[in-house]
Amino acid sequence: MTATLFNAGKNRVEFLSVGTRIVGNLYCPDNFDSGKTYPAVVVGGPLATVKEQAAGVFAEKLSKQGFLVLAFDYRTFGESDGELRCYENPSDKTEDIQNAVSFLATLENVDSSKIAALGICASASYVTGALIGDKRIQAFATVSGYFNLQEFVTFNPMVTEETRAYLFKLSNDARQKYFETGVSDRSDVLYAPFDGTAEVQFMKDVYDYYFTRVESCWPNFSRELTLFSIEQLAKSNALDYAKYITTPYLGIVGENAPTRTQTEQFLEVKSQGVAEFKELKGACHIQAYDLDKYVDQAVGSIAEFFNNQLNVKTI
Repeated sequence: MTATLFNAGKNRVEFLSVGTRIVGNLYCPDNFDSGKTYPAVVVGGPLATVKEQAAGVFAEKLSKQGFLVLAFDYRTFGESDGELRCYENPSDKTEDIQNAVSFLATLENVDSSKIAALGICASASYVTGALIGDKRIQAFATVSGYFNLQEFVTFNPMVTEETRAYLFKLSNDARQKYFETGVSDRSDVLYAPFDGTAEVQFMKDVYDYYFTRVESCWPNFSRELTLFSIEQLAKSNALDYAKYITTPYLGIVGENAPTRTQTEQFLEVKSQGVAEFKELKGACHIQAYDLDKYVDQAVGSIAEFFNNQLNVKTI
């Protein structure tokens, strides 16, 4: 076990994931006692984001419910090391989650038999990938979960066939260029030419989150992705193995989120173990990331669920 002096609130931490330095923030309860052990939660945020965004919002609020909570930058993002920068690779991110669990298990203040995971948006898929073989995670929850990333890039109805063909051509050309020159081309995270005038409310919210709010809210965030990330996403569908997941699960969605069907499909396929569902009335997909009135509802449900599944005694 590692003896490290932590304080109540946010603590900067570092650990290695297959040799790559990962930077995170470990949030401790307001009444943190260095002589005690606590249940712990690792949080993975939405696609292409950094630890200060949705992951950090949920981590801080969950810590106030009595958990030690780790939000971290996946490799190649934010303050973490790794090349190529801003490379959305599901298998790498899944491994980073597992190594985040390994890190938590080394801490004196963590009860390693009581570790849970929270996946927000795309990290729902990455956490599910970890659960296939990693039984140290005793419970998990998702918020605005997006499990089928393959669908997102290969037959997303919000993207035309012409645009999709164009994107894959860009991706393939970028991969060839990187192979020949070592230079990696990046593109805006949305790839397609969306802007704030999109007719679909979901895309308006996405544009606002990834483009409008960036500089003022999250200085470590880059709204770019390595172009051939799309090829990796096209291979990732956590619904394919949901039926093998036995870990207790809570799925939380916005009432008005077009992506809620992802969680509903996961619940249909997950045939083993505890499975619960919560709807955030009035919320859309992105609004569940950091609007207090929705996050507070979600955090309350997550804390109750984790306490029950981890057999945590509460006063």
